[in-house]
Amino acid sequence: MPLRLVISLAIAMICLSVLMQFVRTSEAAMLRELDVRFSISGHRLRVMVYDAQTGQPVGGATVTVTYDGGMKAHTLGASSNSYTFYLPSDILLASVRVTRNGYFPWEGEVALE
Repeated sequence: MPLRLVISLAIAMICLSVLMQFVRTSEAAMLRELDVRFSISGHRLRVMVYDAQTGQPVGGATVTVTYDGGMKAHTLGASSNSYTFYLPSDILLASVRVTRNGYFPWEGEVALE
């Protein structure tokens, strides 16, 4: 194989690698952060979703609550930023995951009363 061809292929691979890094960086720059808040009353867990930068309500997110022995999920309507989950009375700790197109996924835990 001619040396010029090998050098050209190596340069092309380096350029492709740099381009892929740029694409990943630009995709990440387009994603926003979520601000997720809770309201707890007994074993009712209300999850409220906001844009972390603007503080505006975010509709259309999918909220998943997992706990020992179960899981519940709900996709919010386009104009709704909250949902109330009713969890079993013996649950003390639940994990919450919120996803929405255009936002980084949010994950956290909440202690119930």
